[in-house]
This record gives sequence, C-alpha cells and structure tokens, in this order.
Amino acid sequence: MKKVMLFAFSFLMMTGASVYAQNVVKTAKDSTAKDSTTTTVTKTTVEPVKSKIKSADLPQPVKDLAVSFKSQGWDTAETAYVVKDAAGEATFYIISFKNSTSGESKNINIDANGNIVKQ
Repeated sequence: MKKVMLFAFSFLMMTGASVYAQNVVKTAKDSTAKDSTTTTVTKTTVEPVKSKIKSADLPQPVKDLAVSFKSQGWDTAETAYVVKDAAGEATFYIISFKNSTSGESKNINIDANGNIVKQ
C-alpha cells in the first residue's frame, strides 16, 4: 500500500510540475510578442580585408614568435597577410610556416601582440 501511495504522490507531483513548466514557457513566449514600442535593429557585418605584406613589415612581437618557431625547425615565408577590420586596423596576421625537414607547411594566425589566434 505504501508503494501505491508513493507512486500516486509522485505522479501528482510530476503532473503539477509539468503544468507549471508549460505555463512558464507560454508566458515566456507571450512576453516576446512584438508590440508597437519595439524597435528593430539591423546589424550589418563587414567582411575583414586580407592584404599581402612582406614578413619584414610584421610587428616586432609577431617577428619574435616567428623566431621561436624557427628554433623548432619552421621557416617563415617571404610574404604574410594582414587581416584588417572595417575600421582599417589590423586584426591579426596570417603567417605561412614551412618545416624544412619534413616539407610540411601551415598557416598560423597571430595578433599584433604575438598571441596565436584560434579560428
């Protein structure tokens, strides 16, 4: 008998919680409905601009990181790329590295402070 009572109580509690959750979701959906005071903001995205530069023109922190890669067997290419945002400021640099022993090459994105940028 205790098991039946426990089952009935659990069923009533789950039903009550389910009804409460449905009311909360319905209220949340109703509150997101548009009214006359809502203004719409559109956001335009501007694609970054990628330009070719010489490796010698890179900022010093980027050059320092390239030197640390060189000590591991990776040589830098003569040219690199700078990626600029809409304001024309450098966001990060794309540097090509080539391993002289294995022939493997890879591009690494580095910001102006010499930190590797994940994309």
